[in-house]
Amino acid sequence: MTDRIERELVVDATPERVWEVVTGPGWLADEVQIDLRSGGDASFRSAEWFKQGWVEAARAPGRLTFWWAAQGEPATRVELTLERQRDGTTRLRVVEARPLERLDLIGLPLPGSSGASLGPALVAA
Repeated sequence: MTDRIERELVVDATPERVWEVVTGPGWLADEVQIDLRSGGDASFRSAEWFKQGWVEAARAPGRLTFWWAAQGEPATRVELTLERQRDGTTRLRVVEARPLERLDLIGLPLPGSSGASLGPALVAA
């Protein structure tokens, strides 16, 4: 079983412009710091919550995949996919999932990440 949330919307803007918006402050969280490289650190802060994570893959302006978690909560995988439409708009698909019913992610430092945790280590539950 997978806990999963999916949303899709069409935005009246180019994929490049949508990419700027979804990777900057104000859309995912009030404050966003994200190193848009595989293995890059990420942090997200709003008035009500704070999450840390790491980038699994980033390919501007088409796809961003990252893992994030609040302190003491299980990590979830977020994938943003941007697809240019013929009419000049962009289809944005967002999927957030906590996969693997019998496995949990544990926090391990990522290579070259200044001690950040939430790396992709899997341990049987």
